[in-house]
Amino acid sequence: MFKRRTVITFEKLERHFYRLPDSAPVLGKCEACAADVSWLTPHQAVALTGLTLREIFRRIESNEVHFTEPQPGALHICPNSLSCHEERITT
Repeated sequence: MFKRRTVITFEKLERHFYRLPDSAPVLGKCEACAADVSWLTPHQAVALTGLTLREIFRRIESNEVHFTEPQPGALHICPNSLSCHEERITT
């Protein structure tokens, strides 16, 4: 007699979010879109859009997204420009 074997596999996706004590949202006005926004760091933009960090920086260097450098070593990205750019890609 033949024995039947059933194999069941599954994947589990887990996401963990950590908020550092000094990671309060940075609020300000984006001059390019004339709106008050909660600026994102590059890593927050990656988590929000699912893009790679390299792709985020490529878009910054090609001026496809709005950004500001308030001090040396700091970079803030406008979330409105990220979402507008994503809509153009998907439509």
